[in-house]
Amino acid sequence: MILSKRLKFVKGQQSKLLKKFIKTNNLSISSAAKLLGISKTNFKQWLREKYTLPENIFFAICKNTPKLKKYSNKIELNLKSNWGRIKGGKSRIKKIENVNLFYKNLRMIKNKKRLEKSLSNKKRFKVKNRILLSLLKDNVNLKYILATCLLTDGSLTKDGGYRIGYYTNDPILKNFIYELLFVLSKFTPSIYRTIKGLYCIRVNDNYLAKELFRLSPSYKKAPQYYESKYEYLNKVQPSFKFLERADRKTMIWCIRFAFTADGCITISKNKTIELNFACYHPTLAKQWLDLIKTYGLSGHLGIDKSSWCEIDGVRIYDSKSIKNFNELGGFIPGVKVSNKSKRFKGLEKNTVLKIAIRARSLPLY
Repeated sequence: MILSKRLKFVKGQQSKLLKKFIKTNNLSISSAAKLLGISKTNFKQWLREKYTLPENIFFAICKNTPKLKKYSNKIELNLKSNWGRIKGGKSRIKKIENVNLFYKNLRMIKNKKRLEKSLSNKKRFKVKNRILLSLLKDNVNLKYILATCLLTDGSLTKDGGYRIGYYTNDPILKNFIYELLFVLSKFTPSIYRTIKGLYCIRVNDNYLAKELFRLSPSYKKAPQYYESKYEYLNKVQPSFKFLERADRKTMIWCIRFAFTADGCITISKNKTIELNFACYHPTLAKQWLDLIKTYGLSGHLGIDKSSWCEIDGVRIYDSKSIKNFNELGGFIPGVKVSNKSKRFKGLEKNTVLKIAIRARSLPLY
């Protein structure tokens, strides 16, 4: 493929040419780009004179609108086809003595600009989430809360830098995690919807990641497709041990967030009630079982031979424990049962908890 030469116009004339082309033919930017067989983005860049105009595009403009041929007098230079906005590529890299230092400085500049933009956003940001305001008022350790959330429905992965992410289909949890990351991170978090319809709240922040790794050495909760469970278990494992250092208020909120994200309450036809905490990790499930005993929640490990570790979390059948969970505050207010439940979908989890307690004739306080 033969590439077209580039034309360098007198400053301001390239933009003037394209504006005349649009106005004369009564076109929008989109329709002008389509007429010339180019992308709208490229047309905008030429309009702003960030890129030099290819010769074949200039000829196409003149063919369509002959009176614009007069702009050929405004051409200063005929440049080679590989001449663009900035000279780059292999030839440029060869001229750099220390490539690693060059890219390190480039990343630092990029990070500085990103940080400046985030700090500007933070100045305008005010905490509105009621749950987060309550945590701040009670001096709850927010990093413990975030670490607990990441060890349930979240992730902390390395993708160039460290990326912190949380996944949920509940708008209450989505709004809380977004504002929590806004408070804890130096950078502005983002939200998007996955193909499956889940909200993904994430932020790239190496500084916050270091703090989180001091709490748990890993946040990877299951083996990847390319490794066996034995290979995975021989690596550094995630841990809830940091919660042993938590004060009572922080620990109670961590229990509530964990059970809200990965927990549910079920009621059978014969009024058997069960409070579950799904955790498909052998050490995490055992640690969690030991931690909640201190707060009056007595249960046992659930067995599921279809899971990779043959454990599916913590199961609580004891009426007193379920009553104690309600007295701790129960699930996070407003969070609803997912559509997977045939009987209770759409109801608040705390509503189902109270129905379960009444079903066993347990007094409510």
